[in-house]
Amino acid sequence: MKTNLMANDVMSHDTLPSDLINYDSSRTVTFPSSVTPLLPKTSDILMELQTHGWTLLRGCHYDVETFSQLMNQLCQTLTYDPARQNITSEAQKVDAGTHAIGLHIENGNTPMPPDVIAFFSELSAKKGSQTTICDGHAVYQALSPELKATFSQPMRISRYLPQAIWQNYVATATGRLDAYQISLDDLDKFITATTSKTLTHYVEPQADGGVRYALQIPAIREDNLSGQLAFANTLLGPSFNYEKPEFTLANGQSVDDALIDELTQLCEKYTQDIAWQNGDVVILDNKRIMHGRRQIDVPLTERKLYIAMGLGINYLDD
Repeated sequence: MKTNLMANDVMSHDTLPSDLINYDSSRTVTFPSSVTPLLPKTSDILMELQTHGWTLLRGCHYDVETFSQLMNQLCQTLTYDPARQNITSEAQKVDAGTHAIGLHIENGNTPMPPDVIAFFSELSAKKGSQTTICDGHAVYQALSPELKATFSQPMRISRYLPQAIWQNYVATATGRLDAYQISLDDLDKFITATTSKTLTHYVEPQADGGVRYALQIPAIREDNLSGQLAFANTLLGPSFNYEKPEFTLANGQSVDDALIDELTQLCEKYTQDIAWQNGDVVILDNKRIMHGRRQIDVPLTERKLYIAMGLGINYLDD
């Protein structure tokens, strides 16, 4: 069977420098329509992630089950968003309304954002709903020296989390099935275990069982595979299922609208649109590539998009 990779039907929203976006034949695994989908080699996927930060698998005729198998092959541990609906034991439904969504890394307001995320389009919208992807390494290179210095320091992310949300998160992260029995002591132990030189966090319990959660982490991080620095964070992102977070810089100043506008304009220069086709899979290095979405212009029943997320990478093929 011949396998080739190409990035046709990935549309650039802006004209991108040719050294940042490569449209040659090394981007998308394709298979003849009569062939049962085969999973690509992990090494091939990792090469794409190391070089470009993302890859598109098109024409492979995936379904939810093979998509789940692919992520099980690629990642050591699968993770979940407690506010999302599970479709399989690996994949969750993406449901965030119809409005456009700003660029962000997945679960970047948590202490354990996934290393790799993947999207599977079972039913693609015929109008709008393009997923946007932005290379955080290219954005980092374009930042002024002042902004590089600012975002290399830990910023503070603070928001309220209802009791059920923080209990489900800790249960998922620690492999427990009794989320409703997770206590504040369990939460404190989890915080202690996940604190590091680059990440600190704490909670302030609230009277209703929820917590005011604060996370301190730089907005610039190293990606998973190439070791390059990337502007990869949630500053421009949504809060569809959660309270909108407050961002505070290391100097104590809040991230204001003027800075958000400046970052939005800069990131848009390095942003592409993925016009989905049924059966497409996109895999992203979540420590390098930010993603978002253009507005959905069809009824939500005409779009079925799923997400799977993983911690740790399996470097050897099965």
